[in-house]
Amino acid sequence: MVMTRRGLEILTAVVTGTFGTAILVSSLLIGVGWSRSGVGPGTFPAIASSLIVAGSIYNLVRGVLRGGPVVLDGKRLARIAALFLPAAVFVALIPLLGLHAAAGVYVLYVLWRARFPLWKAAAAGIATPFVLYSVFDWTFQVQLLRGFLGSMVGY
Repeated sequence: MVMTRRGLEILTAVVTGTFGTAILVSSLLIGVGWSRSGVGPGTFPAIASSLIVAGSIYNLVRGVLRGGPVVLDGKRLARIAALFLPAAVFVALIPLLGLHAAAGVYVLYVLWRARFPLWKAAAAGIATPFVLYSVFDWTFQVQLLRGFLGSMVGY
């Protein structure tokens, strides 16, 4: 797969424009403008998403008008996938394992992939959920997502 700068600019503009449009539509549905109690709950997200959509349209036009060299080939795509895929798996594991345990698995994998000794990667992977629990749940009294595993063990 080969992608030019023009193609990458257009793809990025479409993705960010879609994201901005979804937020804008959602904001309009929950209420934009002034109400008796003050500013409607969708006003600020609508403003922010309008800026995202406007920037995306600008980038789309700019991307169509400007050409450019090849910026993404098979080798570069493999490097990007090596960063993106573990992060996507981490996000997918959160509903199952909860944020604490999923972060531990992610840290273990990333350190192992970076060629840390397995015992160091495992130690960091095991310590991560405990550190997250200590900092967020105990110290700040903010519960992170527990997931299916958390539900199974009684959280």
